[in-house]
Amino acid sequence: MDIHAARPKWAVIYLCLALLIGGACRAGSASTSLYSRMGGASIVTAIVSDVIDAAASDPRLKRSFADVDLNRVKRLLVEQICELAGGGCRYSGDSMHDVHAGLGITQAEFYDLVQVLRDAMVRHGVALRERNELLKILAPMKRDVVEK
Repeated sequence: MDIHAARPKWAVIYLCLALLIGGACRAGSASTSLYSRMGGASIVTAIVSDVIDAAASDPRLKRSFADVDLNRVKRLLVEQICELAGGGCRYSGDSMHDVHAGLGITQAEFYDLVQVLRDAMVRHGVALRERNELLKILAPMKRDVVEK
């Protein structure tokens, strides 16, 4: 048997194995929760802390955070993101409608806060796919937050 004639068969077999193994690895990561893929508790907590601190001091956003227990807001937002992103937490706060009722939050303020969140996720190394997944999950809350 000519060794050179057998080489293409083995090359095809190795290629098939590599594709199968690669596919299995990707399938495994797809079943991992968004929360884990974002970096878990430490990263989500850091992102939330950055977002709330930035919003509370931003002239465009700070009015909504006046006279608010920022540590409580941070704790509840971490819980909420953890639950929504499949981290196994249970959100213990009030509905988004009830929390934001009467604050008169505008669409511009909402989008400014979204940008603060985007920037924080980038700073903490959250990949684009995960950033977009989280934003997609949070986007429907706009109707419960924006009043004007």
